[in-house]
Amino acid sequence: MSRLFEWGKPDTVGTEEKQPMTKKPTKKTRARKTPEEQLADLTKKEDQLKARIQKKKAEVSKAARKKDTRRKIVAGAIALEHMQHDPNFAAAMKRLLQEHVTDRDRPLFDL
Repeated sequence: MSRLFEWGKPDTVGTEEKQPMTKKPTKKTRARKTPEEQLADLTKKEDQLKARIQKKKAEVSKAARKKDTRRKIVAGAIALEHMQHDPNFAAAMKRLLQEHVTDRDRPLFDL
């Protein structure tokens, strides 16, 4: 008596022919590197790592400069707005601007 699977074919589990066991191909053995070759590899990795570190430091520095610039823009906008509402603050800011702004930047502040 033969059992049937759901799709209607007879159960053939265990009736397939067995293939003879074949050896798996072995990995090729790599020749050991000489100490000089190992040193060259390590030096190359060190140089690559130094380059990655330098690049990451540049990214961090750029982000810090960007943040500082944004902070100055916001603070300057607040100060310029406040100058319009407080005459004492406006006088103090004009005095500070006249003392500290370079000739090149004076036209920006109508000085």
